[in-house]
Amino acid sequence: PPPTPPPPPPTTSLPYDCLAGVANWAAGWSDAKKAWCCAHGGQGCTTQAPSLPFDCVAGLNNWQMGWSEAKKTWCCEHGGHGCPTPTKTCTLWGDPHVISFDQV
Repeated sequence: PPPTPPPPPPTTSLPYDCLAGVANWAAGWSDAKKAWCCAHGGQGCTTQAPSLPFDCVAGLNNWQMGWSEAKKTWCCEHGGHGCPTPTKTCTLWGDPHVISFDQV
C-alpha cells in the first residue's frame, strides 16, 4: 500500500493573518480584517494607531537594570518582555528548598 500522507499543517486560531497582504492592505483587505488587525497588532489602521506607553524593544539588552518597574510590568503583561525569571523550588521529603544554582 502507498505510504500515509503527512498530516496537514496546524491551523492558527487567529481569525486573520495580519502579515498576509500587508503591502496592499488598504485595497486588498476587508473592513473586518482591517479593524481586527488594527486592534490586535497595529496593522491596517485607517487612522494613526495610539502610541503605546512603552517601547518594549528599546533597551531590551539591559532590561533588568535599565527599565523602570512600570516598564517591566507593562512589557511583561503586553508582550512577554521584561518578565522576572520565576523562582524554582525543590521539595525534598516535604521540605521546600529554593534552587539557587545555575539552570538552563
